[in-house]
Amino acid sequence: MACVCLDASLVVLWFLRQELTPEADAVLDQWRADDTDLIAPPLLMAEVPSVLRQAVHRGRITSEEGDTAFADFTGVGIRIAEPPGLLSRAWDLGKALNVPRLYDMFYVALADLERCELWTADRHLVNLVKGRWPLARWLGEFSTQAETSEQQMEGGAT
Repeated sequence: MACVCLDASLVVLWFLRQELTPEADAVLDQWRADDTDLIAPPLLMAEVPSVLRQAVHRGRITSEEGDTAFADFTGVGIRIAEPPGLLSRAWDLGKALNVPRLYDMFYVALADLERCELWTADRHLVNLVKGRWPLARWLGEFSTQAETSEQQMEGGAT
């Protein structure tokens, strides 16, 4: 079974409509169709509910919408993984990339330790790690990849 590591910026898009939400929905549909194992570090369990609460607090969504989004989040089927060495790997990545905070490095470290792609809606994160860690994928490229595959199939069929 294939595995992908998800960061909070992508997961939040399933519950709060934003620019990349259509791509987030499409990639989730693809992963579900492929029976992909969705993983994230324990940090996800703090980040996503915090963003949802903030959206309620700021009036972006109603309290009822927040409750629904939270319930949907808890049922989405992301496996929380904390393999041995996660903390140390996040620390080492933070030093190597000279970042001031380690939050994003936990996602990169987990994907690295599990040898799977990291999917994010954070283009800055992908740009930060791309040269050293090519398995980072920016969600904005998902539709481009799908369109390119379709165009190649159509081109080959003529």
